[in-house]
Amino acid sequence: MGLAALILVLLIGGFFIFQNYQKSRPLLSDIILNFDPEGPFATLIPRRDGNALVLNIKRVAAYDSFSYQLTYADKNGIDRGAGSLDTWIELKDKGEYEQELLLGTCSQGFTEGKEHCVFDEGVENGTLTLRIRKGLQPYRMLSQWHLQKPDLALGNLTSGDNHFSYKLANAKREDLSLIGFSVVNDLTGAPKLPGDKQILGKVYSLTSPIVRDLAEGSISLELSENPAAGAKLARYTDRANSWEELETKITGSKLEASASGSGIFTVLINKQ
Repeated sequence: MGLAALILVLLIGGFFIFQNYQKSRPLLSDIILNFDPEGPFATLIPRRDGNALVLNIKRVAAYDSFSYQLTYADKNGIDRGAGSLDTWIELKDKGEYEQELLLGTCSQGFTEGKEHCVFDEGVENGTLTLRIRKGLQPYRMLSQWHLQKPDLALGNLTSGDNHFSYKLANAKREDLSLIGFSVVNDLTGAPKLPGDKQILGKVYSLTSPIVRDLAEGSISLELSENPAAGAKLARYTDRANSWEELETKITGSKLEASASGSGIFTVLINKQ
């Protein structure tokens, strides 16, 4: 074997040894991502029967893999969950990732139907924990979610912390029952903001089954402090791919506005 060939073999072998060494190294301690307006975030979309949530993780192209755990209590107060924070799913340079999470257990190959599945009843509130990894550094994100049937809530949809609500205008029970379910969850990041704006307070995602959007309604969002002059409630939709500032009424720390459907909501103020 020539010298050049020997050097090539040693380099290739060294590369694979280094790769295996990297994979065998333990991960660092998790860094908690409370909120980063330019960071990753996840929305939850309910299936119309309320027995599953579609997890949609966005802005993760810069990360290598993720794991998740969905936790909640059933109608008897028994803790349930789906997923494992130690099971990593490779992102492979994807900018976003989507996966259906069942609120129960099903036979292999089936995700619907009482003959193949046992679904947890009475699920309303829960927590979504995400671990997103870059190299050996994992980041942990927490999100509260609230699952509701609009007809039972009489059209008043709220977040888990009760600081955000969406009241459907002229809601009739028979119309609301067609929607099935809705989910409100708070976000750890946000879609790209206008260059001269920044976020005040939390960001909330309000979703309904993809086949059925919500009708026009009124929004209420309560902050922990009175906002500065010029603060506006704003709504983002994937369809428009932009933020829309809404005509906003401010009463102390409470902001109210009208909106024409589901989306991502927050309060925007001018950059300081």
